[in-house]
Amino acid sequence: MNKLTREDYKNMENKLNYDHIVNGKKHTKKISELLQKEYRRDASIIKSEYPRLSDSEISEVIMDYRNYKELVRATENLMDFPINYEDSNIHKLITKDDVEELKWAIEEMTIFIEKLEDVE
Repeated sequence: MNKLTREDYKNMENKLNYDHIVNGKKHTKKISELLQKEYRRDASIIKSEYPRLSDSEISEVIMDYRNYKELVRATENLMDFPINYEDSNIHKLITKDDVEELKWAIEEMTIFIEKLEDVE
């Protein structure tokens, strides 16, 4: 499809990683501030709805909910995986180690799902 080689993709990956290292602190600070703002807002909402919950219980609820949202996003990503990557040039970036990690991740997800099924 394009004339870039595997080496070209690796070079781009290195350049982009360097840029993230150089500009990462500023970005990390902004993300941290946004997450803190979101946490305070969520805590305020929960506190008003459930005033008997302690701060630590509210924190636990917020973390559980964030984990749930993360799981839903991961599920959507996995469902769309073939569609999103089928026609891409991702194969020029992926190493054998990446493939093994992907297989391992799928295995771990399968075990997790089986445990969820046992709970029901």
